[in-house]
Amino acid sequence: MPNNINIEYNNKILELKNQINQLKSYFLSPGENLISIKFISCDQNINFSTFAKPKDDFTKIEKILYNNYPNYREIENYFIVNGKKINKYKTIEQNEIKNNDIITLNTVDV
Repeated sequence: MPNNINIEYNNKILELKNQINQLKSYFLSPGENLISIKFISCDQNINFSTFAKPKDDFTKIEKILYNNYPNYREIENYFIVNGKKINKYKTIEQNEIKNNDIITLNTVDV
C-alpha cells in the first residue's frame, strides 16, 4: 500500500512540474529575459519600478505606470531615457531601453 501512495505522489509532483513549465512558457519564451525599468517624474511624485520584456510595446509599460499613478493618465506626458525621447509606439528594445534604465516622466505644459 505505501508504494501506491508514493507512486501517486510522484505522479502528482510530475504533473505539477509540467503545469509550472507550461505556465512559464506563457510568460517568457526560451532565451527571453525580463528587464527592470524605473520611472521617476520631474515633480518627484513618481518613483516606481517594474519589469518588462524587451519585445513589449512601451504603451504596455506606460499602462502599468498609469494603473499605479492614475492622476497622470489625464495629463499629456512624454518620457525620456538616456537623454532621448521615447516613442511610446515602439518596443522597449526599439527605444534602446536597457536593464535598470531610469525613465523620466515629463508633463507637457499647456
